[in-house]
Amino acid sequence: MILGVSGLVPLWLSCDSTPLFAPTSSEHPAANVEQSHRNTGNTATFDIELIFCGLTRCLFQSISCLFEPACRETLECNAECGSRGARSEQQACHLVCQLAQGQESKLYGSLVQCFANNGCLPSLPEGTDGQCPVTSENIDEVYTFESLDEIEGTWLEVRGLNCGIPGSNWEGGYDALPCRSDSWVYRGDRWWYHTSFCAPADDGSCDDQGAVHLIGEPRISDEEQGRLDVPYTNPPLQPQRERWYILSRPDPDWIMYTYCGSTPVGEYAGLNIMTRLPDPSDASMPPEVEEAFRQAAELFEFPYDDMCITDQSQCPPVTAEADVQEWIDGL
Repeated sequence: MILGVSGLVPLWLSCDSTPLFAPTSSEHPAANVEQSHRNTGNTATFDIELIFCGLTRCLFQSISCLFEPACRETLECNAECGSRGARSEQQACHLVCQLAQGQESKLYGSLVQCFANNGCLPSLPEGTDGQCPVTSENIDEVYTFESLDEIEGTWLEVRGLNCGIPGSNWEGGYDALPCRSDSWVYRGDRWWYHTSFCAPADDGSCDDQGAVHLIGEPRISDEEQGRLDVPYTNPPLQPQRERWYILSRPDPDWIMYTYCGSTPVGEYAGLNIMTRLPDPSDASMPPEVEEAFRQAAELFEFPYDDMCITDQSQCPPVTAEADVQEWIDGL
């Protein structure tokens, strides 16, 4: 999936939000910025640490960004995300800023990458951004497929586990993003993975910016049974890699899977129920399929009823094939 995206936070370097040169203290040197990774609740302290770290380690990229309109506008978009309710909603907002407006900039990506490479970006506390349910003890229980032909097409999310609930082990909120989709597309003699989603509007639907997407290059692992490796080609931070496992597939058009990934700012995980049905909903899930998924939840030791339900009724059309072809054409 996603989110990935994942674990990104605001870059308060906008001229309209925070002074470029903020006061700092010798008690918060750039070398101690790792402490802010463990304590992102103190926003004022983090603002100072982030700016100090960026200006000492990414000075050229920071100044250059301020003089490019597209890069500066993306920073302003990031700055506005700080008022978007819960932390998971803020992260969703940042991710959409980076994928929508940030890709219009030639400088924004290098600035964010520099921040990540130098430890300037925080992450959620370890163990709270999802935990991979597949272990060496239960790996033999995952579904094994021979070819990606088996999951070709577009799948829409019905339920997810990483719902952004404060105090849980799933605070990233990637599975609660509106209009989540996964598509497996064969183009140019190879398989591509496409995922799309929106930042949430006030009513929980897709906001005015519409859907954004990520593209990966999936391949079935030769090293571990049932594992699908998905490295992303266009993530906000490089590298972003995920390990996928299908936990249950009781029907050809219904699937439960988990993704276990990492970016330069940390590890994350999520778990989804998806369907290829044209009008997906939790209510449309056949009883025997739900029972199989509940059994898988017991086997992989997570609470099925903690999964949030996705409403796909107000979502824009998925444009996976066109997006993948545009990506190929640009190579």
